[in-house]
Amino acid sequence: MIIFSHAKINLFLDILGVDSVDHYHFLDSLFQEVSLADEIHIEESKSDSVVFEHLDITGDTTVNKALRLFKEKFAVKENFSIRVKKAIPAGAGLGGGSSNAATVLGALSKITAIPEDEVLELGQKIGSDVPFFFTGGLCRVRGKGEIIEPLKKRLDNIFFLIVYPNISISTKWAYSLVNNEKREKLLEKFLNNLSFNIQWLKNTAYNKFEAFVFPASPGLLEARIRLDELLSAPVSFMSGSGSSLVFAYSEEKEAKKAGKTVRDQSAYPAFLCRPLYRG
Repeated sequence: MIIFSHAKINLFLDILGVDSVDHYHFLDSLFQEVSLADEIHIEESKSDSVVFEHLDITGDTTVNKALRLFKEKFAVKENFSIRVKKAIPAGAGLGGGSSNAATVLGALSKITAIPEDEVLELGQKIGSDVPFFFTGGLCRVRGKGEIIEPLKKRLDNIFFLIVYPNISISTKWAYSLVNNEKREKLLEKFLNNLSFNIQWLKNTAYNKFEAFVFPASPGLLEARIRLDELLSAPVSFMSGSGSSLVFAYSEEKEAKKAGKTVRDQSAYPAFLCRPLYRG
């Protein structure tokens, strides 16, 4: 079986506080699934194995956890070979690891004929972003990532250029920087707009991490300033806890032109993406 594990970007991301018991943070965020994707191959095998092609990734990855938890919960005796061809950068705020876990769990549920709704709780044990990837599309995500509200509206003629500035950001480190005393924007006021177009995104886009991560990561701040000047996008923002920088355009040709500019004038990987929806 060959499946695709898509990235997400955060159009809006506020951090409301932290649970004193488990230390997970409470969020209010707008997740958008995008077309950038890893390719995952799964097949039954004599023994379990997880391989990330052309990458030196070892240890207890989200894919290893997904396979192990699935087999333990449902007493599955079959073994599986899983190969992952990565396109989504790691430590980039794009949810690549979480997407991989959700995609593998979904695939295993199909292979073994175990209903997917019985698998959902396993995702929460792996990471707070994992539950979103069982739904995808455009969703408001709250709580500690477990409250998923799919939105009926879709982005109107918006194209994304995602630039990875060759800097990996630790999510744990980024959260350690955040001060939760101040709220700058409330998401509710933006959800009733008639059209989710580029002007709407310009008004809505917000990431609380930016105020804390940029000052603590001079290289990332320098990349942001340089790319903003170079690309002149109508809207730009950081995704998740970083480090990916997202540049939004109302015309695909402008996004493609911006991608060429990044490739010609920097060493940063750049990915032209469209919003992705299911069903």
